[in-house]
Amino acid sequence: MPQQDIQHNIACWLQGDNTQYEAIFYHYHPRLYKYLIRFIKNHVWAEEMVMDVLYKVWQKRDTIRGADTFENYLFTIARNLLISEWRKKIETLLSLEEASTAPADPGYDPLLYKELEQVYQQSLTTLPEQRRRIFLLHRQENLSYKQIATQLDISPKTVENQVSSALKHLRAAMMRYLSSVIL
Repeated sequence: MPQQDIQHNIACWLQGDNTQYEAIFYHYHPRLYKYLIRFIKNHVWAEEMVMDVLYKVWQKRDTIRGADTFENYLFTIARNLLISEWRKKIETLLSLEEASTAPADPGYDPLLYKELEQVYQQSLTTLPEQRRRIFLLHRQENLSYKQIATQLDISPKTVENQVSSALKHLRAAMMRYLSSVIL
């Protein structure tokens, strides 16, 4: 579809002609899919995300300023949704680290999981020694904060703070990695 035609469709849709959305949907669907599949490498998950993006655009049509900014708006939603989904993956990875199992969700990407696991392991080595020791006692030995505090002769609050700081560090490292992949 020529660019002028899709701009016309968008402008009419933004003015309230909902019949124009079908053309917009079929124009952008393949482009969004191509954009998302580059990062997530899972066809089912990519298709679901495309549908989520197009649904969000439909819901937020009143906030779109004009046809000329529509495409930027659309791909910004896609990027933000991708980042949000990867944040969830990071949280899953951090929680799975306790269980030492791979995720079972349909959007599971073994390659991404492996790469995140490497970033996670590398980031663990950059933690200060005491923080890493506390974090590993909690996560790998399944010791409670109180048990760690007793073992190391420190307060349970200190243990809690060290575990929290370690998690922040690990999340930040993985988000930096994912952001570098997206941007």
